[in-house]
Amino acid sequence: MVEIIHAGLYAFYLALFIWLIYRLKFFEADDTSRHYFAGFFLLKVAAGIALTLVYTYYYTDPGKADIYRYFNDSRVISPLLYTDPDAWFSIMTGIGTDAPTVFKYLVDTHYFSHPDHDFVTNNTFIIRVNVLLNYLSFTNIYINTLLLNWLSFLSLTLMYKTLRVYFLPYSRVLYLPLFLLPSVVFWSSGLLKENLLFACLGPVVWLYVGNRNKTLAGWVIAAVAAFAMIEIKLQVACITIVGLSVFVLYRSIKIAVWQRVALLGMLIAVLLVLAGDSVAALLIGKRNEFAELARLENAGSYLKITIYNPTLKNVIRLLPEAFQNSILRPYVWEGGKLFQLAFAIENTLFLLLLAGLLFFYKKPVGYRLQLCLCFLFIALANYLIIGITVPVLGAIVHYRVIATPFLLLAVLLAVDVEKLRKALPSGF
Repeated sequence: MVEIIHAGLYAFYLALFIWLIYRLKFFEADDTSRHYFAGFFLLKVAAGIALTLVYTYYYTDPGKADIYRYFNDSRVISPLLYTDPDAWFSIMTGIGTDAPTVFKYLVDTHYFSHPDHDFVTNNTFIIRVNVLLNYLSFTNIYINTLLLNWLSFLSLTLMYKTLRVYFLPYSRVLYLPLFLLPSVVFWSSGLLKENLLFACLGPVVWLYVGNRNKTLAGWVIAAVAAFAMIEIKLQVACITIVGLSVFVLYRSIKIAVWQRVALLGMLIAVLLVLAGDSVAALLIGKRNEFAELARLENAGSYLKITIYNPTLKNVIRLLPEAFQNSILRPYVWEGGKLFQLAFAIENTLFLLLLAGLLFFYKKPVGYRLQLCLCFLFIALANYLIIGITVPVLGAIVHYRVIATPFLLLAVLLAVDVEKLRKALPSGF
């Protein structure tokens, strides 16, 4: 009976969201049919179901599956709203969670109390989101996934509408980085932090890049999204906000581009000098922790790495290896499990696509150039941090999906999109 209720509720939400795509003005775009938006959303829905099934029937240990780690902890917390609302409020706000009357409930969770100082894998926020989604889904992981996919799809649509002005007259080229990259669609369509990050990116990008008048409601949504990004993954939030802030600053300073790049380089150098040891301690400390965990769990795609002392010199020494691991690997010839091979083939094709786009190179100017540099910074900074801190290829493939769309967007901003459109078969 419960399964029938969940199936009916899933069908209701799915039908409601498709109906909203065809009814809301938000999904109006001059060069994009609502059918396309509906198709993109259904693709995310299918990917969300596939990811959940993979974690359920392929990786059969729920203790090692992130989606079940978050969901199972949320199942402990959700009922407290009815049985002990004061404890529920404390857990959801973080106020007074150390009190014995509250902590007794958290003892039954496994990942909610992950150390707050961990800037890479703080699990608290996504578990709280699952708690809230449980009240709309009757505590069903598939419906929670559908609801979160709707939020991230709204965000990606907002990004499309915000960025399309920079890609005219062929803004359809944005379909690929925002809606169609296979690994990005797969890993950003489940109950994972990457899905939440994409749900926040749209309002943040709109706030910095959008040219339209911004309403109070828009400012509030963007501020909430920025705060959520900080709570989900601090390093991604900092990189994104810094990169977009520099874009805004560039628009207001009337000096040559090379001078702006030089100023940015000087700023980064000063920050590294002032905070280099602290940054090194965070990055290499996380790398060493991740390596130890991978060894204990016998991770199949674990990279044999050297344990380094947390110094800025060692961070710089790691950069070439980090670049190789996060952007170029896994290589097709490395073999591995079916999923690793599939993502290796996809990454090879992606790199070939980037190389092919160079044949349509057109020097970006004005805001396009500034936005290109901004997105390139966001992509490379995320890639390098992932490459330094994560010594497991399977995890790298998962984590880097937040960087991959920005890298493709940066390259596309340096492409003659009209020339590219003419080179494609008719209908694209």
